[in-house]
Amino acid sequence: MPFRPLLRMARAWLGEPEPDAGKLAALIARSKIAAPDVPEDRRADWAKLLAGLETGDRTRAHVEGLVRACRMFSRPARTPRRRPVNAAPVGALDPVDRLPGLGPGARAALAEHGIESVSDLIWLAPATWDDLRAPLDLASAASMARGIHEASGGAVKTPRAAVVAIVKSASVVPIRGRRSVRVLVHDEADETCKLHAFWFFMAHGVLAAAKPGERVLLVGRIVAEPKKPPRMAHPEIFADGPDARRVRARYPRLGPPEAAVRKAIGHALGAGLAPDPVPRDVAIREGMPDVAALLADVHAAAGASPSDEGKARFVERLAWAEAFTRVWQRIAAERAQGTGGAPRMPARPDLVDALARELGFALTQDQRGAIAEIANDLAEPRPMRRLVLGDVGTGKTAVALAAAAQAVAAGFQVAILAPTTVLAEQYVDALRPLERAAGARVAFLASGVSAAARRSAEALLRSGEAQVAVGTHALLREGVAIPKLGLVVVDEQQRLGVAQRLSLVKKGERPHLLTLSATPIPRTLALALRGELATSVLRERPSGRPPVATELASQLDPVVARVGEAARRGERVFWIVPRVEVDLDAEEDDDPLASAIARRDWLDAALPDERVVLLHGKMAAAEKREAMQTFRRGDARVLASTTVVEVGVDVPEATLMVVENAERFGLAQLHQLRGRVGRGDRPGTCILLHAEPLEGAARRRLHALTELSSGEDVARADLELRGAGDLGGTRQHGDEEELLYLARGASHPWLSRVESDAREIAARDPDLEEDDHRVLRLLVARLGHDIAVREEAG
Repeated sequence: MPFRPLLRMARAWLGEPEPDAGKLAALIARSKIAAPDVPEDRRADWAKLLAGLETGDRTRAHVEGLVRACRMFSRPARTPRRRPVNAAPVGALDPVDRLPGLGPGARAALAEHGIESVSDLIWLAPATWDDLRAPLDLASAASMARGIHEASGGAVKTPRAAVVAIVKSASVVPIRGRRSVRVLVHDEADETCKLHAFWFFMAHGVLAAAKPGERVLLVGRIVAEPKKPPRMAHPEIFADGPDARRVRARYPRLGPPEAAVRKAIGHALGAGLAPDPVPRDVAIREGMPDVAALLADVHAAAGASPSDEGKARFVERLAWAEAFTRVWQRIAAERAQGTGGAPRMPARPDLVDALARELGFALTQDQRGAIAEIANDLAEPRPMRRLVLGDVGTGKTAVALAAAAQAVAAGFQVAILAPTTVLAEQYVDALRPLERAAGARVAFLASGVSAAARRSAEALLRSGEAQVAVGTHALLREGVAIPKLGLVVVDEQQRLGVAQRLSLVKKGERPHLLTLSATPIPRTLALALRGELATSVLRERPSGRPPVATELASQLDPVVARVGEAARRGERVFWIVPRVEVDLDAEEDDDPLASAIARRDWLDAALPDERVVLLHGKMAAAEKREAMQTFRRGDARVLASTTVVEVGVDVPEATLMVVENAERFGLAQLHQLRGRVGRGDRPGTCILLHAEPLEGAARRRLHALTELSSGEDVARADLELRGAGDLGGTRQHGDEEELLYLARGASHPWLSRVESDAREIAARDPDLEEDDHRVLRLLVARLGHDIAVREEAG
């Protein structure tokens, strides 16, 4: 094989401190000798490479291209993975790499998202669907894209579209230092109308589809700027024909190519696999539709658009499995924890009054009612398991402080577990009134705390000198001992898993457990999911604080002007973006400013009189702490951040929030985010900055938020929107207590029966090993829970 010696020669030339003309001439001569051995479909590219070397222009870049080409051509040809001739048919419980097109690498990547079996893959919800049945011709699509660009001045993105065109050429080119693919196509009727398509990676499937002279379908967004040919980045490409012109399901990016995932699911459905997580008797009793027809509908197996009814029923089955999973996990917790022997803590109304005086504001009737319910629970010998549900700003923290005061006064210790260091630090500040009212001492444990401070905090807790432990996951470490632990408070519990909460509870002798949540779950759903878990609901806001005003905007300049005005008044402004940095390989990341780092730099330039501070989850704990302190003090009045501020950040001076690319966020998350402003004596405003055109589910979602203020109303709207079949708005995986498929306002008729179904199944099949339960076991595991009840109890 001539390419390995050529590869060594090229690398040696690149390693020379000074270019050697003689060695370059020998390299060119050797490259010409190797030309006949170049694969036929790459010989044109090889000739261009040699021509570039001979001209002497950008020699080093051409030699680097030669290295990449030689490396590729010298690789041994891949032997197709052959299945045994008499291999057993693929089953629903088999690992995913039994399906064609998914090898060990794909299996490993999918496993990171909880997808391990064929059944898991079949129950992967499509993110959306592409309708390729009536594609646009290139001339029409390009004209549309130019019109949108000219009308908006480039501020509005073109919608995703299917375009039919003829391939003129396809080649491998270096772009941004990487081997990339470029395909040039032209309109079928007008060869002067051209479009450049780019893939910033080595996309072998593209070269297979893009044969010169062939008609292809390209699916993606067209960018059409003045005096430049239209272009597409990372479009999907298919050879045109009857099989291509159909509705295709699109799936979340999970590692393997989307086409491979689509093909594997199609093969599984074609083989007649229709695994049902809902036991047969339950599906019949609840009138659920035939599962095989349902799966074929949602995955567009016949090439037609899925029905809204099919989408809703698909989610319904997943919702049933999720509700079952949560009840199942609670059954395990019951067996592990027992029902008696909890520490008794007498009610102390005098302490509640003293605490209210220290807080400096009057408690609402809802707060006083919740405090009384908790006080009665703490006085009983049974372990309290109570959930406090309260919208943003309803005063859940004050309720938790009253419970902590009762525990401390009775001689017990309290552990407060928060999901983020930012929220944990705010608890330390919020506990000052408790320190004064009940004489409590606080120990703080979180990531970023120095070793000396950690040892000191652990010693104070171990000796009992500190009555309250506040922290994040650092509290869960085995070395942290809290010998007189009587009360555990878990804030924003949807971000912390069941196992994490249990590990903290186990540090005491059957301590009471109080969980706080701002997730807008209606009381009926909370009770249905949690059974014996008592629930207190806070609806009133302290001192008549008005709801946050929410507005829509699509133009950047007016929004930046309002940010500058608010900052000049001494107010604080949050500017929220969806991610830390741009992913150049992602089609949807084609706006380089929609990242925290780039937007901070841009705002610095746009607001020269203001300091803009950066905050995101990848920063070190000390950096995040310093950023928040700088923002709170007012040394910087604008904070460019990701959604790391979604939970628990309290800056009373914050009056304005801008959420960029708001169409990419869910209703509940946007509602949580806007709760970060208007927490002081000034009203708050949230501006949802969106791309144009705003349409479909995103439009309905954002408009709903401008009209609704309470979390429960937001939950109902979320239910209505998802009921219309917006599977793209559901989460595919997540934290253990985050609602995945159960819409937060859900009112499924079977919800009240899930608990009895789960307990009946647990009694006769505690490990879900019966044939009718094995698919359910897999889906329960995928949802992030340990379903082996006996093992949890042990």
